[in-house]
Amino acid sequence: MGFPSPAADYVETRISLDQQFIRHPSATYFMRAAASYYREGILNGALLVIDSSLSPCDGSLLICAMDGEFRIKRYRAHPKPHLINLENGRREAIPAEKEGYGTSLPVFGVITYIINDARLGEFDDCPVM
Repeated sequence: MGFPSPAADYVETRISLDQQFIRHPSATYFMRAAASYYREGILNGALLVIDSSLSPCDGSLLICAMDGEFRIKRYRAHPKPHLINLENGRREAIPAEKEGYGTSLPVFGVITYIINDARLGEFDDCPVM
């Protein structure tokens, strides 16, 4: 029969990125960034993890459906709720929800994680020569 291994108490489970990054599987989407937003830590081609079931809080990055395209905007709650355009830093009103059959919500979801390719070294402020 044999004795159990004394090391069996120290066995750890494998890391699952699904468990780490996805809280609501039926409301989670993945998208690729089409542009770089250095201040937000987003590089061109970054993998964005979006949860459409979350409500934004002050400072959240959102995916908004505008003019048939998805755009990244920053949500600000003060002095009154508005969006910040990341390209020019200007305030924008939050688009009103359209009523009717088949229309989509203007705010698609909240970006929960940003996954960049670290091999690019784009954030290196002090390169070693």
